[in-house]
Amino acid sequence: MVNKISREEIVRKANELFSEYGYEKVTVNDICSSCGISKPTFYAYIKSKEDIIADFYESVATDIVEKFVDILEADNHWEQLMICFETLIDKSMNLGPDFQSQLFILNLKEDRGSYDFREKLTNLAVSIITKAQEAGQIRNPNEPLAIYTASAYTFLGYQATWCMKKGKMDWKRELRIALENIYDVDPALRLS
Repeated sequence: MVNKISREEIVRKANELFSEYGYEKVTVNDICSSCGISKPTFYAYIKSKEDIIADFYESVATDIVEKFVDILEADNHWEQLMICFETLIDKSMNLGPDFQSQLFILNLKEDRGSYDFREKLTNLAVSIITKAQEAGQIRNPNEPLAIYTASAYTFLGYQATWCMKKGKMDWKRELRIALENIYDVDPALRLS
């Protein structure tokens, strides 16, 4: 009997292994064993182990958009935006600094688009920022897309720092404080 499996299932199993053992320690053979498939089956779905990590943010962005589409009417728009960023952090931290470092390395060798802006996530964030500006929760008067772009690149900088420090920093707290300043958040909503 042939084991029917999808690309998504292989990626999910691989990410579980990366989370448990670290990206470097997991081999294609380990992934195949965990999935109950042969190497040819693996390669029929995925070109390389690197391809698994290259699409990391695509799936995370999709998850965030699907999760938040129903709560856009909530009153605290600043917290909605922070939930988006913190969801990205949580998913990244779950796979560890080794995985995230490999994702940086992969894209430094050849831009695989892992860090490109995702249209649906960008539109969601811009919508939240606009509502937060209208409510006075975000006092930075600049265009929402410009502020979001600045904050996304700030996120990337903190992610790189977290990787360099091997996960030994409070990425969530540090980023939140930085974003409070970029967005000029109402003092009543600030962590700091």
